[in-house]
Amino acid sequence: MTSLKGLKALIIALVLALSVTACSSGTAASPGGASTAESGKPITIGVVGASQDQWTVFKKLADAQGLNVQLQNFTDYTTENPAVSNGSLTANQFQHILYLAQYNKDNKADLVPLAATAIYPLALYSKKYTKIEDIPAGAQIAVPNDETNKSRALHVLAEAKLVTLKAGTGVIAGEENIDTAASKVTVAPMDAQQTVTALPSIAGAVVNNDFVADAGLDPKTALFADDAASEAAQPYINVFVVRKADAQNADLQKVAKLFSEKEFRDALSKDSGNSAVFVEKTPEELQKILADVTAQLG
Repeated sequence: MTSLKGLKALIIALVLALSVTACSSGTAASPGGASTAESGKPITIGVVGASQDQWTVFKKLADAQGLNVQLQNFTDYTTENPAVSNGSLTANQFQHILYLAQYNKDNKADLVPLAATAIYPLALYSKKYTKIEDIPAGAQIAVPNDETNKSRALHVLAEAKLVTLKAGTGVIAGEENIDTAASKVTVAPMDAQQTVTALPSIAGAVVNNDFVADAGLDPKTALFADDAASEAAQPYINVFVVRKADAQNADLQKVAKLFSEKEFRDALSKDSGNSAVFVEKTPEELQKILADVTAQLG
């Protein structure tokens, strides 16, 4: 018979052996945490307009690479970044760098761009007028009411010579920066998606690209648009965004590369009415632009 002392030693040895086996059979975490493929958790990406062809193509490309991507649709711009910050979403793709910089600054967040998609011209549309010159003095123009898109819209209207901005106005402009006495029109800030619905009852509206196709607007009919190919447009590069802690995650880096696939870009171009200006930037270059833009916010 085995002695009691020997039996205890045997039990301890078996427990230790099982512990070592359990540890050695686990999968090593990828940089930035366990990869989603290893954890079995889906990569959830918040987007605006998930029914567009570009996202159908994107999902197909992700599936082909064995990436468990799930798209979550949003109709505004207010909740996608908080959802990534708190972990409800893995990532999002809906915003430009200036919007991201403002969010990080206001919320002490550290979201970072992992890939670029495109710059979209921001355009002025009208159901009542076919030329800027026809817009009468005192007319009202709808603009998005979130700080960064409103700012860009005011700069668009300034370029179109419909409003005059006060000297010294920087990258962020608000109603307080408008020289009302020298401006031809007034502005009506509203939720970005409502600028389209306001068109029939207002002289014009600066409409974000996310809502152009669904509203049946043709970019070729825009009265005016800013130059997406200019150096000054870099703050408006649209980006795929993740938490800083996840920037080295292997699966997210694979997802980021899908935005450069020709099939995806072809679909995106079609969805944008062929107005998208594609951007080739590394994550490091995008993060440098983000830092520069953030510095300009003060």
